[in-house]
Amino acid sequence: MHNIAQTNDGEWMTAWAGSTPWHKLGTKSEKLMTTYEALEAAHLNWQVEKLPLQYEDNGLMKTVPSTYGVFRHDGEKYIPLTKGGKAVGKVWKALQNADAFSFLDDLMQDQEAKIEVCGALGDGETVWVLAKIPETITFDGIDKVEQYILISNTHDGTGSVRILPTPIRVVCNNTLTMALQRGVSQGFAVRHTGKLDERMEQVRQAMGLVKATFIGWGEQAQQLLNTKMTLKEMEDYFIDALDVKYELEDLTNAEGAFLGQKKVLATRGQGMVDTCKKLLFTPNNMVGNMTGTAWAAYNVVTEAIDHKFTELRNGEKSTKRMESALFGPLARRKVKAWGKALELSQ
Repeated sequence: MHNIAQTNDGEWMTAWAGSTPWHKLGTKSEKLMTTYEALEAAHLNWQVEKLPLQYEDNGLMKTVPSTYGVFRHDGEKYIPLTKGGKAVGKVWKALQNADAFSFLDDLMQDQEAKIEVCGALGDGETVWVLAKIPETITFDGIDKVEQYILISNTHDGTGSVRILPTPIRVVCNNTLTMALQRGVSQGFAVRHTGKLDERMEQVRQAMGLVKATFIGWGEQAQQLLNTKMTLKEMEDYFIDALDVKYELEDLTNAEGAFLGQKKVLATRGQGMVDTCKKLLFTPNNMVGNMTGTAWAAYNVVTEAIDHKFTELRNGEKSTKRMESALFGPLARRKVKAWGKALELSQ
């Protein structure tokens, strides 16, 4: 199953340029989109409203003090975005999708087409946009990594606007990761406040940090490319980066007598490591001089997570695993893989 939001008229709230995404839903654009085009194509040009919550008391409706719900105004309907007991307070301010998307225009000081993918999840409580930065990083003159910004915004009161620098390796469409400055592994946050100038200043600061982070990341990635590894070292790295579990296996002699136990990789973990070892010898991970390096080992982990561990047995993509690879436990494994690779390059 997917978790792509729909409008009241049944339109999918997602749009993309380039390759068809795994869920195969939404609107295809023949080129990168401007913020206006992306909002229109993905049906995200709706408004968010914060309304006071009420309760019934002896047949009368009374307002809950300083407690509000967030709703999406879709035609004549109000779709609740705060659910399961969630609510927001008096100081929380809705950041409309148009404002969140227009951050890109203000940050890059243009209104050119730059959005590659955008969409909403659930009923619209989470909205995201993936935008391409013009600069690229190239290793060995042929291994190109594109620079993107992933902006996610929540309308259910659970978080801030997140601005996450996201390198994507072109040859295999790997979504890479980086150890962000100040230990922030989920990107740079912009709070939902009522002061637009304050929010924009936070965004400008975040964009400056994003650019600096990309420069530092490129230098570190070059270190990985210069770090040689044996196949045994790579196998140990896969086990460590992927948090592979061990189990005890009984040892017996030819007569079946018990001799003791030894630690072996759990069946699922062994399968994950074997997948990574096979990927080492695919063309994607033998570009230029990367064979036998920490750069190859790290890219193998990210490719396995993005393209192998997200698949079901029937070959279809799992929504839960895809979201995990972008925002959840699988994404954190990529962060760990990056950190462990850097340790090897020191």
